[in-house]
Amino acid sequence: MIADRGPDYLAGRIIYAIAVAAFGVICLVYRDFVSSLQPVPASMPGYGFLAVLTGLVLLVAGLALIANVRTHLAALVLVAMFVLWIVVLHIPSAFIDPSLLRSPWWIRTFETLALAGVALILAGLAAEPVRDKWIRAGRIAFGVSLPVFGILHFIYADSVAALVALSPVSYPWPLFWAYLTGAGHLAAGLAIATGVLPRLAALLAGIMYASWVFSLHLPRIIDHPETYSGNYRELTSLFVCVAFWGAAWIVASVSADRHYTTRSIEHVEPSPS
Repeated sequence: MIADRGPDYLAGRIIYAIAVAAFGVICLVYRDFVSSLQPVPASMPGYGFLAVLTGLVLLVAGLALIANVRTHLAALVLVAMFVLWIVVLHIPSAFIDPSLLRSPWWIRTFETLALAGVALILAGLAAEPVRDKWIRAGRIAFGVSLPVFGILHFIYADSVAALVALSPVSYPWPLFWAYLTGAGHLAAGLAIATGVLPRLAALLAGIMYASWVFSLHLPRIIDHPETYSGNYRELTSLFVCVAFWGAAWIVASVSADRHYTTRSIEHVEPSPS
């Protein structure tokens, strides 16, 4: 269990955990893996069984994080699972199908890396004593992932703008938003990874992802109810965005100028009177 560390941490943990649990529910309902984050070949033996097993693990881990029960174990399970996806699925896929390197591979791999980094932060916070190195490593993993998305926004600006234009919520100047959010990813990622105004950057990144949830993803799902009848990729995209919203605020909670470790308090010497 992790003690209360402020509203940004509490909100971030619950939002992140809801997304993880939702991944699990989607896996269980559709007997499939997490779309985009798990590019598992359909020919894999035991595909359905492994998809359901993945769903159960994600659901239990998400519920544990929401309840703040066995948080350390749940977060470590998520770290192991996300890293396994990168090593076993994403890295080999770059060699099997090099065409993925045009865009999908970078998105899938670094989304998974960012989510793994935040799970490592949660594990570090829940450890006794607090694991400062895990927290720093997790923050850096999240930070270095965001510029990748920013660069892709610039390279594929027209594609991003087309997605914005398709939103039921009317956005003027879609290409402007493609470049602006690309710049936002670049700036936030560099700030978080380098430690220059990381709290502000992470808070603003979380607000950006939250705005996408309510102005892009949810309206698309509401406007296209067929999503619920088998085409669940949009549902997965929604909860990836929700996960990043929570993840950014978790990063913000450990990037503030505050004593989030017991060690920093125990070693303070009283000032001479």
